[in-house]
Amino acid sequence: MVEFVIRVNQQRTAYIPKEIVENLGFEWVMVPNTRAAVIYPKQCSLDTAIKSLQIILDSLKLKLSTQKIELQHELRKTADF
Repeated sequence: MVEFVIRVNQQRTAYIPKEIVENLGFEWVMVPNTRAAVIYPKQCSLDTAIKSLQIILDSLKLKLSTQKIELQHELRKTADF
């Protein structure tokens, strides 16, 4: 899964990578909370947005489990010394 880092400057503007605009178009809906946000094209159905979000969530869960396994391996290495 591809990740993009989006930085917002002091004028509250951000550079949006071309690949994102090509896939999502120019008009989006954002549903934020205090720690994350979901962005999807305005013309996208909620069913499609939720299915896409589930794929992203599955990928993030896999990444988290991989990070935990790597951390456990690192802790074992340092404990062996």
